[in-house]
Amino acid sequence: MKVVSKLVDLELHISHVEKRGNQLLVYSDSERSIPTTIYIDKNDVISIAKVLIGSLGFWKFLFTIPLMYLGFIKNEGVSMIQEKNKTESETKKEWDPWE
Repeated sequence: MKVVSKLVDLELHISHVEKRGNQLLVYSDSERSIPTTIYIDKNDVISIAKVLIGSLGFWKFLFTIPLMYLGFIKNEGVSMIQEKNKTESETKKEWDPWE
């Protein structure tokens, strides 16, 4: 999983997931990325599920995964996003305190 924002550019490799109390804990692989723990409670799961169920992009992605693994569709998602962000940052001339 890759998280890109003005504050962080982080590639997170998930090591394992566990349930503790009423929370789901997602741990990163400490050998491949910054040691990270993501705490997800039931309200987060419900809100994420609602967004995913209502998202046409999610369903398209879900149904194309087998085609990607079989090689019928070339996986260019990350490179396309990086190129889009690169061109947007090149055309944006405003002062940004986070850069």
